[in-house]
Amino acid sequence: MKESAVAVIKSNRNKVFLVISGIFLLLFLIVAFMTTGTQGMLLDENGVYWASQSHSVILTKIMMFASFIGSSEMILLLTVLIGLGLLIKRKWRHFFFFFIVSVGGVALNLALKVLVQRGRPGDEAKYIDVFNYQFELQSYSFPSGHTMRAMIFFLFLIYLSYYFMRGAMKKTIAYLIFALLAIGVGVSRIMLDAHFITDVAGAVVISIAWFFLCLYFFHKPKNAGFSFYLGR
Repeated sequence: MKESAVAVIKSNRNKVFLVISGIFLLLFLIVAFMTTGTQGMLLDENGVYWASQSHSVILTKIMMFASFIGSSEMILLLTVLIGLGLLIKRKWRHFFFFFIVSVGGVALNLALKVLVQRGRPGDEAKYIDVFNYQFELQSYSFPSGHTMRAMIFFLFLIYLSYYFMRGAMKKTIAYLIFALLAIGVGVSRIMLDAHFITDVAGAVVISIAWFFLCLYFFHKPKNAGFSFYLGR
């Protein structure tokens, strides 16, 4: 009877994740639609103007550092380190969750860029670059790859903080730090004139939608028993 009640609670909680994913997917479709309309263009133009008027030497350096945090090289390095840590600790469920949400997020970003094919600010063509090696694949503007990588990565760190950190205060501080870092990466792409506001907004909402979709399949209450091979 008790196990049945736990299963019902888990099922209802997971359905909430699916609902959240659906809501943010709808928001992504709205943002994507805005990129083709007048409202989206006005928002992006205002964003470009705001960024051009807000430049200073110190702020530019801060934004460049924030952008570096979301670079493919940095996220890849941190992803490998965290993945190895999860493997060493034999946290199989968390490892597979991290692998799928990270790799799937990169694939989703590339697919959406190719599908939408939106040019970057200034119509400057850019190509995918990893560790100074440039691939012959154009990097379109929508949605922002930097923002998606950072958003998914820091959402997972928030998830790990929830599972493994002790103390409400420590968890809250960790949540705030990771959220601010993710937001900082997105803002840096606008400030550095690498993306439009709608590129960043689209990346944020689709990242959340993707994360909670994966969480729907991998989440298990911390007090649940070890019932299947991914259940650690």
